[in-house]
Amino acid sequence: MPEVDPQETEKTIKAIQDIAIILTGAAEFVCEGRMLKRFSKNIEENLEKIENDIALLKKKFPGKFPKTLKPDTSISKIRDLAITLDGNNADIEAKCRSEELGNELILRVKELNSVIKDILDTLKGKISRYTIFDRIAGYGEKIKSFLLAFSPLVSNTGRIVLAALLVIICSFFYLFFTMESEDIVLKSIKNDLSYIEKQNEILAKQRKEYNEIREKMKSFNQAEMSREEKIEWLNLSLEERKSRVNMEQIMLAIETRKKKIGEKNKKVEEIRKKSFFKKLLKR
Repeated sequence: MPEVDPQETEKTIKAIQDIAIILTGAAEFVCEGRMLKRFSKNIEENLEKIENDIALLKKKFPGKFPKTLKPDTSISKIRDLAITLDGNNADIEAKCRSEELGNELILRVKELNSVIKDILDTLKGKISRYTIFDRIAGYGEKIKSFLLAFSPLVSNTGRIVLAALLVIICSFFYLFFTMESEDIVLKSIKNDLSYIEKQNEILAKQRKEYNEIREKMKSFNQAEMSREEKIEWLNLSLEERKSRVNMEQIMLAIETRKKKIGEKNKKVEEIRKKSFFKKLLKR
């Protein structure tokens, strides 16, 4: 059975996303019927590749493909948009110029990307990991075996006491392993700060690239462009839009992490003020 390369699938989805980005910053000639038909054809070609990848991924599931994962719905919505782009209609060109088509296509691509990510994550999660709860359960079984070894030597009342003792010990282990820890939160903050530092470096490079593209675009006279210049300008426009979207996403990610760090710092202060038993009982 052929293997699915997740990176290639991502590139295929990104090709459709690039078209969506072009349509959201649509220049007049981008919304011409011949251009929209070309976009429609490109979208359909990429959808066929994605459908083939999904069919291969479905075969990898050990049982029935989960109903909660619905790639066909997302693909159908994108295909409907591709059909719309292929139509000869002045209303379609108007929707293109208003960026309505581009915005809707971006939304549908995000939905499809999310579904495929869920499929890949589900496949990766077929092997269950040994969690803290498994460890607690393991301790509980060992304690149970240890206590029950003495059960023939004690009375019925003693057995009740042993059972109660088992519950208390297991409860303590559960509370201890899930107890609030300052070190865990501080380690999480350190990871967040490292993430922000790397994102700031990426953002600086992205800003430089964006400014270089903008300078190139300014050298064009849109009113007097040749066919070759239009194609070059269109490519630059795509790169400019992609660069701007990337910067916005990076800045949003940085801002989100900063808010989380603020919340975690407050959490650390709260934990430091608590006694051991309050931490244990999460009060």
